[in-house]
Amino acid sequence: MKKLLALLTLIPSLSWTSEVEQEGFQSPTLIGEGTLKVLMWEVYDLRLYTDGTPFSWLHNFMLEFDYSRELKKENVIDASLKEFKLQPNLTDKDIKAWEVYLEQVIQPVQKGTKATVQWIPKGYIIFHYEGLKPTVIENEEFARAFLNIWLGEKTSRPKLRSQLLGDS
Repeated sequence: MKKLLALLTLIPSLSWTSEVEQEGFQSPTLIGEGTLKVLMWEVYDLRLYTDGTPFSWLHNFMLEFDYSRELKKENVIDASLKEFKLQPNLTDKDIKAWEVYLEQVIQPVQKGTKATVQWIPKGYIIFHYEGLKPTVIENEEFARAFLNIWLGEKTSRPKLRSQLLGDS
């Protein structure tokens, strides 16, 4: 019986792995990792993977989130919109239009939830939340702006960016 319970606890992680692998990450290569902290609270661990190539917008890559606490959808959307406003060359009109995308893709999370955001160089991103069907956003400007929250030169978290890119 213990073996059966152990096997059942592995099934969600196996299906999560195979879901990510289906999108071209059969052998993901870890580039870097870090933890987002707000004040003294850990929010999530974050890892940057590529498809075996060096990090570049010309190749597939993904950010993997491992949440350390519960987050409401509205709070994540608000934080994302604030981060967009810090990026150069984004207009208020763009940001307002992208709020619709955030409503589509952001989900509330519990402690222990895993999620990924995958960049496809054709100019779109795929959001995966554990146990849910992936969501694709085919808007390159939104995709780059969203990923630049962590990977952009004007990120509000330069230390985390450096860790993700393997610079530290």
